[in-house]
Amino acid sequence: MIYDAVEAAEREALLGPAAVLMLPLKARLDLRSAQEKMTSGLFSKLGDGTVLAVDVAELPIDPARAYEVGQRIAASVNRARLSGYLLSVLPREIYKRCCAFLPNHSRHYVILPEFPGSAEGYNGLLDQARTRLGTDCVTLVRGGERRADGAFLVETRDGEQHRLGAPGLGPDGEPIEGPIFLADDVAPQRGDVRHPDAVFVHKAQTVSRLSAKVPAANGICLNYPTGIVDPAHELLLEARDTLRDSSLSPEAPVFDAAMMADAELAYSYLEQAEMNATGLALTVRKQINGKSFNNSEITMWDVGSLILGLLAAVELELAPADRIYRRIKKIMASLPVIQDGDAAYPPTLINVRDASIERRGFDACDFARLTSAVTRAAQHTALADASSQLMGKWQIAGLMQGGVLNNILKTRIQSSYLSHCAHYQTRVLPALGQSETRSPYREAFAGETVADRTVNLLYTVDKIGILPTEPLLLEYVELGPSAECAVLTDVFLGAMKHHFDQTGQLLAPSETPIDTAPWFVYQGFDLGHETRWNVSYRKGREVVFEPVASSPYGIFSTKAAYLWYAVRPCRHTRKMLDMAQEHARIDGFGMSSGLFLDGYAQMKNHADLNTNGIVLQALAHLKRRTR
Repeated sequence: MIYDAVEAAEREALLGPAAVLMLPLKARLDLRSAQEKMTSGLFSKLGDGTVLAVDVAELPIDPARAYEVGQRIAASVNRARLSGYLLSVLPREIYKRCCAFLPNHSRHYVILPEFPGSAEGYNGLLDQARTRLGTDCVTLVRGGERRADGAFLVETRDGEQHRLGAPGLGPDGEPIEGPIFLADDVAPQRGDVRHPDAVFVHKAQTVSRLSAKVPAANGICLNYPTGIVDPAHELLLEARDTLRDSSLSPEAPVFDAAMMADAELAYSYLEQAEMNATGLALTVRKQINGKSFNNSEITMWDVGSLILGLLAAVELELAPADRIYRRIKKIMASLPVIQDGDAAYPPTLINVRDASIERRGFDACDFARLTSAVTRAAQHTALADASSQLMGKWQIAGLMQGGVLNNILKTRIQSSYLSHCAHYQTRVLPALGQSETRSPYREAFAGETVADRTVNLLYTVDKIGILPTEPLLLEYVELGPSAECAVLTDVFLGAMKHHFDQTGQLLAPSETPIDTAPWFVYQGFDLGHETRWNVSYRKGREVVFEPVASSPYGIFSTKAAYLWYAVRPCRHTRKMLDMAQEHARIDGFGMSSGLFLDGYAQMKNHADLNTNGIVLQALAHLKRRTR
């Protein structure tokens, strides 16, 4: 896909070489706004001309086929005068796939024993090197130390360091420029160099011995560091630096009397909201002027949160275990099952008062949450039989397709693969005999280095959409972290702290019911938009995205604050927990769903089942860690 970003009149007036920007999957510059933002001015250091954007996801995977496509692109834009511009920190896999057809600018590094002592001597030596090599794209350096990752480490006269070698990211996440050619050993012809960022390294005792047998750089030099940074790499590098901050250093978890009081308050919600006939609970409760406004519809996600919250209450000794077990058994016995041919599954929505079906269908993510709860309940001897009987009613093999559990909507079947819940499902569904399940996280988490794997994973997170705290941290609490979960947790935490350092705003993002229209919002980390932290909600049929920092619906989630401290105790997450403890308690009612980010004002007299159940889970996990 090629996007012309220069107006026709301007394009006709320019005869300079064209510039090509390779977009790695989804870059910060949204393609819809390419007409406005990808102007020739953006590439002023490369010369004026038509600016094109090529989405590498559209290129063939086969390198030979990609090369053919590139040749056609080159032929269509000013013929042989095409100049290539490429982000220097693309993952190796994408680099190898998309860049073979742009042999248009190279750079020469001349490694000297020492730099001349004066500026005049240095400039004279640089001019001499440019003359002998036939190009202005020359950098005088010293060093040439070979690193463990195979890259050369060199230093300029100004102290700037460059790493030269196989292009991509090093194990520590820093970009490596390349590919590298040792000019003293090999003299490739122009046709042999099929990469826009080719680096030629000359080791010379004196400039007079430099050989000009390597191809010139077409008169265009790539200036490092690049002015445009791919957001996935930007996030990775920021998170790596931020995680070194002492406020994120792991600390011994603390479970004290105040936290026990929080657990008692959260459990009071589960007790007060209980329906005697079913054992289920009201999902949202709000009081205005002494009047109660309650939501009596419950999803299977919230049923799972209720059961897991009750199991946490047993662990925290908030009520007699036998009484809680009786309630869980009542809940399990009340859950309806839809028979649909060979498949049998719980419905999307039921009424808490009598467990009648409010909405038919099947939600794979909610089902995974319920399954996690029931399998954990089965570990309690008193609940083993009831759990086994309930799981025995479910038959989901017919809902699986290609290793993916499908959703059943009103009018169609929908894959649940491209969701942040799919990885959580792969951790849970083996308990039901479905061990060959697919995860977009797992399939994306591939590459030669941790940095490559992380960036590939972040691309997939971006493709899926806003990443909230759940189910990411629920995997930690319920199942233990997978490698993918651990990496995303690091990046998420580092990004929250970076936001705090930049703005002073303390975030605890998650999807949350709120006490005003639109009533429910999704918020979290959003790699693919102009702003990194966004809130999403429905306005009629329209889906609205707004920056969390400025949206009237930006929420500090109570359950997210407790989860983050339970999973990653440190000074920063303790600050999040302190904020929730200070402002989110509603005495005699439960933990508030959250705080409005604008002033951290509480959603007064507004609490929900999912928040209070997860707060109990987090506190039980925290107490377990202190033993």
